[in-house]
Amino acid sequence: MPSMADPHFSRTLTYICEHSDTGAMGIVVNRPTDLTLSTLLERIGLPLESQEVGRSPVYFGGPVQTNHGFVLHKPVGEWNATLPVQARVGLTSSKDILEAVARGEGPPQL
Repeated sequence: MPSMADPHFSRTLTYICEHSDTGAMGIVVNRPTDLTLSTLLERIGLPLESQEVGRSPVYFGGPVQTNHGFVLHKPVGEWNATLPVQARVGLTSSKDILEAVARGEGPPQL
């Protein structure tokens, strides 16, 4: 964000998921970490059935709630904890979406 001095947001592209009078929530979508999806799923004990999706990078997301993972995906789907961001985009924080991705049954676009 151009006017922010916070280095967490310097030169980032932030997808705004929610904005209201009480605050805003966004996900940084252009800062990959050194993790792949395969490594992340392995660390949380989920065997990956599709090696192709496992090569996908895991992104930083942002400096807030770093102990939680968030999955930005299309379509919205029927996951336990999904915030519909737009008619066809969802932000999910529940483990069931990662379990589905590991089985090869997750949303087609992450």
